[in-house]
Order: sequence, then structure tokens, then C-alpha cells
Amino acid sequence: MQLIMDADAGHGPQRPSPPGVVAAHGLPDAAALARLAGALGLLFPHALRRRPDFRIDRVRLADGRDLGVEECGVDTQPFCTLLHFRKPAGPPQPPLLIVAPMSGHYASQLRETVLTMLPDHDVYLTDWHDARAVPLACGAFRLEDYTGYLMRFLERLGPAHVLAICQSCVPALCATALMAEDEDPARPLSLTLMGGPIDARVQPTVVSRYANSAPLAWFERNVISTAPPGPPGAGRRVYAAEMQLLSTLSMHGQRWAQACCDLWSAPFAMGAAANEFWRVLGDRQVAAQDLAAEFYLDNLELVFREHALARGTMRNHGRLVQPAAIADTALLTVEAELDDICGRGQTASALHLCRNLPASLKRHHLQSGATHKELFSGTPWVNALTPLLREHIRQAEKPRLRAGNA
Repeated sequence: MQLIMDADAGHGPQRPSPPGVVAAHGLPDAAALARLAGALGLLFPHALRRRPDFRIDRVRLADGRDLGVEECGVDTQPFCTLLHFRKPAGPPQPPLLIVAPMSGHYASQLRETVLTMLPDHDVYLTDWHDARAVPLACGAFRLEDYTGYLMRFLERLGPAHVLAICQSCVPALCATALMAEDEDPARPLSLTLMGGPIDARVQPTVVSRYANSAPLAWFERNVISTAPPGPPGAGRRVYAAEMQLLSTLSMHGQRWAQACCDLWSAPFAMGAAANEFWRVLGDRQVAAQDLAAEFYLDNLELVFREHALARGTMRNHGRLVQPAAIADTALLTVEAELDDICGRGQTASALHLCRNLPASLKRHHLQSGATHKELFSGTPWVNALTPLLREHIRQAEKPRLRAGNA
């Protein structure tokens, strides 16, 4: 673990390639990448593709009532299940769709997000599937398909509120724009974008530098693999979980190792057993899933290389995506002061793109002293951002305010 920290400190963000696998031309050697990815698979054989449980069965409402919670899938598609955290004995509440990022980690990384929003909202969550579990017959999955899934789920929920986090901010804004242009009655009442690369040109981070460190063809040749025989998705081209973990280590090795060290010290300070450490480590730091290759490459190309949404060239199945069509969805953008994944100003760019949205429906919040992860978990999320989001949703429950009535 110390080696990881030393390597990360030595290379810094200018060289996102994994330490020790950089070829003479400055790009990682493919064979070395494969060996390292394989080694990670051996080191964490059970945690990598094991979906951690949410473990949410009860919630306490603001009035003190303690209610049971049922986790159920209400719409299952090849690449995603729409989960509903249902409170059978609960009162009517505003529906909230939490859009988990499809970034290689399971949606259960948002357990605290769900748990915190449950007392006041009827919570739904996108639970993205491991691509190697999806049969080839189900076809490809691209960024535009992700957007289509969100539109489908919103149609099912009716006018709802949307909370998008990190990677999911781009397709969530796309879905809202397309539904707004159609004047779809199910378009979101409110949209909250947290730490997402709406315009990755602004204050570029190590993620942007990594995405632009080589030609797109290099990524396709060297980080994309084929799912092996055995799983339902055998033969599907994927960005494998091992490669995802390797990428995380290469870009944020010191932070990852420190998180592991923090986890190691905490359980033993309380006299917990060693297996609890490994369970929590697996859930929080290691659990990862394969991504469809075409989705991964779309994200690299359209979001981090072409900046298509910000430049006005993003298309969804041939149709131009126009955020300016959004006229009555309350928009809140949230950024973290210490975010090293999404630079300051990247998410706030959405406010400028939605130029026909009344100023009264736009708001930006910068959370001082917070890291990227603290946008959806930890003390800043619980004490500062949850009340902010709750009030944003409450205000948006009022009748829609159109630009013409502002």
C-alpha cells in the first residue's frame, strides 16, 4: 500500500498512467496493463464484481415515526434496474430519482445518499448492471442509451425530481433538455447536478488529462477487453472492473491507499474482527463492475475530448440536445471546493447552457472544504447539502414557473 502512495506522489497528476508500466513513447505498455489488471483480480477475487447490499430496511421520518423500507425493482432493462425504496406505511412524498454514476462502481456506493433522502422523499435509484452479465443479444449500450433509460424512468414516475451525481450529470441534463423540448408532461420538476463534468474544459483535472493523454484508438486497443466464457455477457467488449480499479489507483493512488489505511485503523480501534475490515474495504474501495466498451469510449470522446454538450454538438440518436429548451425545471448545481475529479466551474456551466431558464429557477452552491465524495456522503452531505437539496425540492413542488411568466 505504501508503494502505491509513493508512486502516486512521485508521478503526480501529470502522468496518470500506472507506475512502472509506461513505455518509451510515454503511454502505458498494454501487456503490463494486462498483467497489473490480472493481479488486482487475484488480489480481490470476491470483492471486484460483488454488488454490495444497500442494507436499508427501516427509516425514521421527521415526525419521529419509524417505518419499514422495501427495496424492489420496478423496471428492469438489460443494463439497469430502476430500484424503488418503498415505504408501504409512509405518507405521500415527492418522488426523487437518484441517478447513480455509471463509473465502474455499484450504485450501492450511494447508500448514504439514499438513506439521508428517504425520510422526506419517495426515492428511486438507477442500479446499473455489470456489462459482463448482459448477453450479447441485448445489443450495445452507448451514452445516448443511458439518456434514453433516464427518459423512460422519468416517464414512469411522472413529474419527479432528479438528483444526478458525477458522471450521470451529463445524461441527466440531456434527458431533461430533450423532454423539455418535447414539452413532455413527465419532464423533471427539479434537477440537481452534483460534481459532474458538464464542461470538462473548465479547470481540467487528472481525469480530463488522462482522457486526453492518448488517441482514442489507443484506449480502444489497450484498456478494452472481451468478457471471458462463463458469464452471460461472454464475448461482449468491456472496460473491465480490474482496469477500472487500476485506473483509480493510477490517478488517485495516494487517496485510495489513505482510505484503506483509515478503514484499517477504525475497526481495530473498536476491537472489530479482521473480516469486517475486508468486507468494508471491498464494499467501499474495491467493488467494481465492467462497463460496456462503447459507453466507456463515448464518455471519453463526447464528454472529455469533444466537450459535445458544452459546445452544442451533443446528439442523441441523431437529435441535437439543446439545454436552452429547458424553461421550467428548477436547476441546482453543486460543486466541492476540494474536488480533484470534477474541477470548479465544470458543473456550474449547466446554468449558462440553460439560457432560457429564469434566474429564479437557477442556483449554484459551492461546498467549502468538501471533497468529491463528500458531495454525496459524510458530514458535508448530511449537515449542509441534504438541507439544501430538501429545500430546493420543496420550492420546486410549487406550480411550474415558465420563462414567459417570470
